Amino acid sequence: MTTLTLTDATSPSPVNRSFALVSTTPDVSRYQDIATNGNLLIGAGIATLGLRETPNGAVRISGKLSLPTLEQVDGDDSGGYTPPPKKAFDSIGTFEMVIPNRASLQNRKDLKAMLIDLLGDALVTSAVESFVHPV
Repeated sequence: MTTLTLTDATSPSPVNRSFALVSTTPDVSRYQDIATNGNLLIGAGIATLGLRETPNGAVRISGKLSLPTLEQVDGDDSGGYTPPPKKAFDSIGTFEMVIPNRASLQNRKDLKAMLIDLLGDALVTSAVESFVHPV
């Protein structure tokens, strides 16, 4: 079984999160981070990674990361009852690469490296963290 290790942006010390492989098909593998949010499945992050060949011989690689946030629940100390957690929302990110069968190894390496750089660029950072429109 394969585990994805993804590092979050916790300050001051980022945390490595382990996403364990929970299911796989010939085209898509699904990973789940059940250690976060107190081992509650409702709060588990989910990552998927897919690879499939298209009819024209290209390869389509896709990924998705879904990070749920749970509602903040206050317990009732007088009655001793704490309601079960509920999911408030999911933050979702995706990517997709379509690589023609004629692409060289260097073409594929360049695409991956530049896609990583794009996500780390100051314009993308401002858009994600401050909702600043790229101009």
